[in-house]
Amino acid sequence: MTMSTYGTIEEDIDWNALFLQRFQDCADLTIQDIADKQMTLYYFDHLLDKSQYHELVSRFFEDASTTVGLQRLIHVWNEVEGQTPEQILQTLEEAVLDGELGGIYCGKIYRISAGSPDSRAIESSNREAIITGPHDAFVEQSTTNISLIRRRIRSHSLKVHKFDVGRYQPVIAYLLYLEGTAHPPVVDEAITRLSKLKLKQALDGNVIAKRIEDNSYSIFPQWLGTERPDVVSNHLIHGKVAIITSESPTVIIAPARLTDFFAVSGDAYERWHFSLFIRILRFVAFALSLVFSAFYVAVTTYHYQLVPPSLLQTIVESRLRVPFEPMVEALLMEGVIELLREAGARLPTKIAQTIGIVGGLVIGQAVVQAGLASNVLIVAVAASALSSFIVPNYTMETSMRILRFVSIILAGYLGYFGIFLFIALFVTHVCHLRTLKQEYVLLDNLFQFAFLSKEKLPHTVADSSTSPKGESDS
Repeated sequence: MTMSTYGTIEEDIDWNALFLQRFQDCADLTIQDIADKQMTLYYFDHLLDKSQYHELVSRFFEDASTTVGLQRLIHVWNEVEGQTPEQILQTLEEAVLDGELGGIYCGKIYRISAGSPDSRAIESSNREAIITGPHDAFVEQSTTNISLIRRRIRSHSLKVHKFDVGRYQPVIAYLLYLEGTAHPPVVDEAITRLSKLKLKQALDGNVIAKRIEDNSYSIFPQWLGTERPDVVSNHLIHGKVAIITSESPTVIIAPARLTDFFAVSGDAYERWHFSLFIRILRFVAFALSLVFSAFYVAVTTYHYQLVPPSLLQTIVESRLRVPFEPMVEALLMEGVIELLREAGARLPTKIAQTIGIVGGLVIGQAVVQAGLASNVLIVAVAASALSSFIVPNYTMETSMRILRFVSIILAGYLGYFGIFLFIALFVTHVCHLRTLKQEYVLLDNLFQFAFLSKEKLPHTVADSSTSPKGESDS
């Protein structure tokens, strides 16, 4: 156990009174007097390992007098010295809030670690489920999350920088990157932004991502969030940086590309034929989700002459009893879909499944019978909603849901021209978007994504001592 000492403290200060004043009305603070009340301990028992605490304290007083046991205990404690009284109290407060023991003895303040309580076990991610590949996921402990990455990248080139991004209380963030692989301007920019960041609170990594992204007004996510260690390791190997936040299972990665939000780690574990097919399917679903309902609105409002007569007759018959314009009709049904989606996400799992299936069927059938929407629109809206579910990233899926309403409104007022205008604005925006001052869309990145091209790992990751000369992993 490594200890450190910081200087001397005035013994005429009533540290107990000052410390208790800070934690006034904190009923969960445990105050314990030991060694015939010569030492007072302060701790939150739900923030430390109780068994380790009892072993730590009892072993010094077993088979020894009170004075000898106390001296043995003091010998292994960190003495907090060499600071102003305010700094000393702040140090003791942080120690207790971090799950350590704070002790006051003879006008001196000590701190020692007593372990941490049991945390959530490493399990698979419910948000990023895959079929093939490792199933472990990050937890709320940052040290555990870093260890999951180091198990996969066993190299001294994996660098970890620690930042305190809290304004009123410590909020720890770790920046990870591979030295020699990550682009230096990207690393420098990430370090600069984290150094300047001061948050009131950051309970999740996405809070930090929103504060350090390049364009906060863009509807598209500029940092890739994940709960999977293999995803983070793969991006680190390919030259990106990752940020791990304390008390958060979400790790954010940058610079993010548009294609990163349509890839999952399971693609690399499947045969390239299936991976290529499923990636093309995701892009097709992405396009359908954005413009399918808008295409229906444009056709039924302005361009019905382009529809084959047999299909046009079906559309006209389905709209005979509908009192709304196609745009209002589409917006109404898209709103109902969003209500069902949010209700299913917030309710317990078993009830959510019932709401999603029964509610969707009953509401859809009732809306058609009541003449509030046509059968063809129900098919279009259902296809758009189903296509959005294929996109593996939830943040990108949310952006698509909002953009779908924009495309419907433009198609309702401008027809096909509105759809083309929407596509042009979409392409222009993503091409001008930046993440850590790096391009959001790259042609070579699109080519690599589509054809699953292999890349050689950097020499900083591949250990030449364990690989034959001339070979490299892929």
